[in-house]
Amino acid sequence: MVRNISSVILLIIYLIAPVIAAGQDVPAGKWWYNPKIQKNLDLSKKEVAKLDQLFANSRRKLIKLKSEVENEQFELDQLLGQKKVNDAKVKKQFQKLEKARNKLANERLQFVIGVRNLLGPDRFQQLKSNYKNWQ
Repeated sequence: MVRNISSVILLIIYLIAPVIAAGQDVPAGKWWYNPKIQKNLDLSKKEVAKLDQLFANSRRKLIKLKSEVENEQFELDQLLGQKKVNDAKVKKQFQKLEKARNKLANERLQFVIGVRNLLGPDRFQQLKSNYKNWQ
C-alpha cells in the first residue's frame, strides 16, 4: 500500500512540477512597488493599479485554496493515523488532496498569466531575466 501511494505521489509531482516552476518565474510579493523595477519596466500608474487588483483577487483565492489543501491534508493524516488503514479511503482522500493542490497551483499560474498579459512578452521576459539585479 505504501508503495502504491508513493508511486502516485511521485507521478503527481512529476505532472504538476511545470506548473509550480512557471509560478516561480515571477518574483513574490508586490514587486511592482520597487522603484528600480518600476523604472526599468516603465510601469504606468494604471498598470500598477491593475497589478494591485490582480494581486488582491489572486490572493483572496489563494487563501481559500491553501485552506482547502490544509483541510484535505489533515483528513489524509487522520486516515493514515488509524490503527487499521482502509486503502480505498486513503487513495480517495489522497486524490482529494491532489485536486486541492492542483487548484492552488493553477491559481498561482493564473496570476503569472495575468502579469504576463498586462506586461506583454518583452517586459515580462525582462522581469524574469533581470529581477535579481533589481533587488
